[in-house]
Amino acid sequence: MKRKIFLIGLPGAGKTTMGLDLAVDLGIQFVDLDQDIEKACKQTISEIFKEKGEAHFRQLEKLHLEKVLDELDEFVMATGGGTPCFFNNLETMKKAGTCIFINTPVDQIQKRLEKDTTRPLMKSKTLEELLAKRKEWYSQADHTIQEYKELIKLF
Repeated sequence: MKRKIFLIGLPGAGKTTMGLDLAVDLGIQFVDLDQDIEKACKQTISEIFKEKGEAHFRQLEKLHLEKVLDELDEFVMATGGGTPCFFNNLETMKKAGTCIFINTPVDQIQKRLEKDTTRPLMKSKTLEELLAKRKEWYSQADHTIQEYKELIKLF
């Protein structure tokens, strides 16, 4: 069975960390959607937001999501925090594979991100505001977990 696993959740929730671990444990490729975009554009996400705006970034995000789906049969993907909330990205991911919401408590994320200045939306919104806005999409995930041991049990 070919596995396409999408990790969704707030910035700093642990999508990349858990995604890397899961990909290694399952012996399949890991994709970080934001890193994929940065590599292709030769710019950071912050630079893209600043120079071309969020709408442009969301278009890039959709295109890169579709590109990965076209090119890879099996992977674990750490999506950007907003990926499931735009266009039909959530529907696309759910049709292609399994979506897992990493529901890390906001206070835990805040501790992780205290010194992180690279996340563009964190400059204008609090984590609570982002979660309130995005919860309707995150709640549609196939599974909701908080810790890696819960994630690995799913596979």
